[in-house]
Amino acid sequence: MPEPALLLAVLAVLLAMARCFGWVFTRAGQPAVLGEITCGLVVGLALQTGPGLPGRVDTTLDALAQLGLILFLFGVGARLAPSMTAARITAAFVPALGATVVPVVFGTVLALWLATRHAPAGVTAFVLFAAAAMAVTAFPVLARILSERRMLDDDRGRCALTAAALTDATAWAALAVVASVHSGTRDWTLLLAVPFLLGLVVLARPWFGRTMDRLSVPTAVVTMVALACAGAAATDAIGLHSAIGAFLAGMAAGRPASRHDPAALITPSASLLVPLYFVLIGRKVDLGGLDAALMIEAVAIIVVAVAAKGGGAYLGARLAGQPPRPAAVFATLMNTRGVTELVFLGIGLSLGVIDSAFYTAMVAMALVTTAMTGPLLNHLERDKVTRDA
Repeated sequence: MPEPALLLAVLAVLLAMARCFGWVFTRAGQPAVLGEITCGLVVGLALQTGPGLPGRVDTTLDALAQLGLILFLFGVGARLAPSMTAARITAAFVPALGATVVPVVFGTVLALWLATRHAPAGVTAFVLFAAAAMAVTAFPVLARILSERRMLDDDRGRCALTAAALTDATAWAALAVVASVHSGTRDWTLLLAVPFLLGLVVLARPWFGRTMDRLSVPTAVVTMVALACAGAAATDAIGLHSAIGAFLAGMAAGRPASRHDPAALITPSASLLVPLYFVLIGRKVDLGGLDAALMIEAVAIIVVAVAAKGGGAYLGARLAGQPPRPAAVFATLMNTRGVTELVFLGIGLSLGVIDSAFYTAMVAMALVTTAMTGPLLNHLERDKVTRDA
């Protein structure tokens, strides 16, 4: 079969499989991304035992998946932006501090233990990355959970959403530092950051929102896709990962008020390709390297991740004056890693600051913490109803 036809056939099969796996997991009460990762594991095992794909087809699929990642992170940044108001930040600062600092501290200690086996680019980059990865909360998954449970408009939902925004912004800033340190960015390339930052300031101005209002929907969609790609290209040229630029561009474009919501405009385009990214993430999980030592490390990572994130978020919420039950709900919500953690890990693997074994263990942690969020919330809600009765 000619390579163009093979590419289209493989793309059709992968997207259909991802949707089917996602639907099955959704029916089971779990996020669709868990199904997409499982689909990737199945595809990866099939390709390992079969003839595999031609190099150019594989490269093109990866490029399409990277485009999906860029559009997805632009949408995440646009969704984060409205939560970053002074009043919301003030209310959520202490809970967010607990949900960030405690995981970073415990993640650092754990990373120092794991660095002897899993730090291909050196201890410093590995420890910085692992500590930041422990602090991540999946903002898109959290927003979906809050929407489904009608918690977006109450104080608990707003606090959790803003705290997740603060935590993720900190984690992405740390990732930018890791990427810069690892890439050995030359001083002259840093000059490219000046026009990029000026561009972000322009996007965040009120007149940008008014300009967008005058555009038709198709033109506005094309504009947002172009901005996402431009931001990605800018940070890639600087020496950082392209995903960071897309995320920052989304944050800037989501600031001014407009009838064209950037996140809503970009979501259909991202939804088409981002499942492909998660399928390819699943393909990169190396089950062949799963030995007894790695299983022990994976269990340790899951225990530390749940205890540090949940405990830190609970402590921060209690220090902010929340009663025990709302604080427990907040801790459960903040422990959701989901798609953001998986994207974070994929970037770390592509940068070369972590190896495939650590990547596999961290993916397992992300899946476990995401899968446990729904049942824990249901348990807290049932317990509340029983006590009220």
